[in-house]
Amino acid sequence: MNRLTQKSVEGQRSELFHMILFAMPWVMIGEYSWDFSDYALGAIIVLILVVWLGLYSIKLYELEDSLPQDELTDLYAMDPAQEKKRQWLFALIFIFEGIAILITWMILLRWQREHWLIPCFAFIACLHFFPLARVIKHNSYYILGIWICMVAVGGFLLLYHHIISLQIANTLMTYGCAA
Repeated sequence: MNRLTQKSVEGQRSELFHMILFAMPWVMIGEYSWDFSDYALGAIIVLILVVWLGLYSIKLYELEDSLPQDELTDLYAMDPAQEKKRQWLFALIFIFEGIAILITWMILLRWQREHWLIPCFAFIACLHFFPLARVIKHNSYYILGIWICMVAVGGFLLLYHHIISLQIANTLMTYGCAA
């Protein structure tokens, strides 16, 4: 059994924070695509979950403070050159994601395919998790990338085959990405 350390708790706490930050924009886009016709019920539910997770993170802070200092921190620390390379790769992933979103947006507007914006953005979002998982060494990001990829492909199929309306498909995709 692995010993619980401050660093492992800090890692879990930061992952919780990142997932909250990742989910909130998708919820806002979902509510916008639904024209707030559910009176923002979905956003209220997610807000309640975010507050609950935020309060839970306080318990993680308390747990982290109660643990002894990590003795092996120096053994696992990267040398400054590796850390700088890792930070550059992290930044490049987000720069390329932003560029991909802008290019996709312009192409879809030019081709008059605005209805594909959300599935395309979801697909770009899923793709950024694969190199990110490798750079920050979180295997759970592979699962997250696969999940969002499945949501994006499912959304494309729903829209392409006109199975459900654009409004419902976009809302399902955005809440699927937020989940």
